Amino acid sequence: MPLYTFKLRRGSAPLADDTGIHLPDREQALVYGQEVARELMQGREAKTRSWRLDIYENHGDRVFELPFAAIDPTLDHLVPEFRSTVERLSDAYRSWQETVHASRVTMRESRALVARSRGKPYLATFAGERTIR
Repeated sequence: MPLYTFKLRRGSAPLADDTGIHLPDREQALVYGQEVARELMQGREAKTRSWRLDIYENHGDRVFELPFAAIDPTLDHLVPEFRSTVERLSDAYRSWQETVHASRVTMRESRALVARSRGKPYLATFAGERTIR
C-alpha cells in the first residue's frame, strides 16, 4: 500500500506530516484528506477558507491540492460563479500570505548575516526555526 503524507499550507510556513498514513489508493487518500480538512475548518470556516492541504504519495510528487474553500459547506448557498470567485480569492490570499512570510524570513536572515559578519549578536532562531538557513 502506498504511503500518503500531507502538508498544510496556511499562509505561513507549511506544516508537514512526515509520518503519513498507508491507504489503498489515491481516491482513499483524497477522501481522508477531505475529512482532515473538514475537521480542521469546523467552526472556523471563514478563518481557514484560504488554507490548502497538499497530499503526497510515497514522499514523492504531490497528487492532490485540496483547497479548503472548495469543500467549505458554508459556501454551498452561493451560485457556482460566486463560489468560484471566493475560491480564487482565497487561493490568492494564501499565496499573498506565503509571499509576505517568505519576505519576512529573508529579511531576518539578511539581518542576521550582516550582524554575524560584523561580529554582532543576532537572532539565532524565530518560532523554533533557524534564522540562517
